[in-house]
Amino acid sequence: MPTSATHTIFAESFFRLNAELFAPFLAEAGLDERILHAPDVEIPAAKYAEFWEILGRRVDASIGLRIGIQTVSTTLGIYGQAVRSAPTMLLALRCLSHFVVVFSQAIRVDVEIGERQVILSYQVTDPTIVRRRQDSEFTIGFFLSLLREISQNPQLTPERLDFEHETPADLSLHREVLACPLHFKQPDNRLYFPRALLDMPVRTADPRLFQALEPFLEQQRQVRASANDLLTQLTRHIASSLSSGGASLEMVAQSMGMGPRTLQRRLAEYQVEFRLLVEEVRRSLAEAYVAQDEYSLTDIALLLGYAECSSFSRAFRRWTHVSPQQYRLQAKANHT
Repeated sequence: MPTSATHTIFAESFFRLNAELFAPFLAEAGLDERILHAPDVEIPAAKYAEFWEILGRRVDASIGLRIGIQTVSTTLGIYGQAVRSAPTMLLALRCLSHFVVVFSQAIRVDVEIGERQVILSYQVTDPTIVRRRQDSEFTIGFFLSLLREISQNPQLTPERLDFEHETPADLSLHREVLACPLHFKQPDNRLYFPRALLDMPVRTADPRLFQALEPFLEQQRQVRASANDLLTQLTRHIASSLSSGGASLEMVAQSMGMGPRTLQRRLAEYQVEFRLLVEEVRRSLAEAYVAQDEYSLTDIALLLGYAECSSFSRAFRRWTHVSPQQYRLQAKANHT
């Protein structure tokens, strides 16, 4: 696993099928054009989320939802094939949750089954991915599209839908394609369905194919989940330690309940260098904070563990080739 990637998502055929729309904006997100042609290319999760935000600014403020509601299962490779081939709706939902890490790390998909409702929730778990409205709306839109696809019921509609981000200025597309009560600024992103969803037949079911795919997916899940768990935990501890100046290997290892040598050894297994990971976390958080008006540059410097604002500004210019002030002005211009 490349150091600069940490958490990754596979391109599969999704990027190729959207190549005409995506190609003009890849360079701005620092993405290689190979993702338009090679399904096995791993995309850094942070760059993937930022790519969606760029599309939201450059193309359409509701681009995530617009593309998500049109996306079909087969564009997500073997993961999508397994979900659509599951013999029952319950197994399809379990597959969607259990094997998601095979397709994408740094996220969580949960299925809650109650007496009256089935709740499908989604959340990014990487604390450095702060700007993620478009990713959330794409994923929720895709989940609804997927359930409509496998049930062959285009009218399937949730009872309620939650989003973790602020209420968008324009909700016309949301109301048109989601057609249910919408709630924003919630703890995570959730689709609420009546429990009767579990009784709906899976019209795309292929039990023999599902049986063949499941062992391979489980093998891949164990490999990807092990790396995902470590890196998610490590990134969270680094992010929370920065403001106290304790983002050293020794301090972070202690906060994770392990020795420095153990942490070094586990990172070596995934070809991740601790020093570079700290730099990545700092940079990701810095860009997210600077783009938001509510943080002063002095506050940001302290949050990221810099003793002086000037030290932070020099680091920020090294990362982005512009000053924090220039970056903030550019971010404002992009959102107007």
